[in-house]
Amino acid sequence: MKRILTICLLMACGSLAGCASMLIGEGGDTRTSSQVSADAATTADVKARLLANADLKPLSINVMTHDGAVTLAGSVNSRAQRDTAGRLARGVKGVKSVRNELSFN
Repeated sequence: MKRILTICLLMACGSLAGCASMLIGEGGDTRTSSQVSADAATTADVKARLLANADLKPLSINVMTHDGAVTLAGSVNSRAQRDTAGRLARGVKGVKSVRNELSFN
């Protein structure tokens, strides 16, 4: 039992180490830790804007930010909602560009 617990603990630590390396520029991501933090803050700000808009389905919108470039993915109900989400994202401080990949029915 102790051996299984040790193996599980080592696997968990290895997984966390892999995540940490992604945050500090290894594994293909060349952003600095301050750039990663800025992108995380931008993502949070965009999500907050989307949540504040009663006309959108913000929980079905995925927001990703890389070097200030925001990507919106997921689905909304109409072209108007798609356009609104893009406009709201563009209005957030720190956003350099918006790639709107939202689909609508």
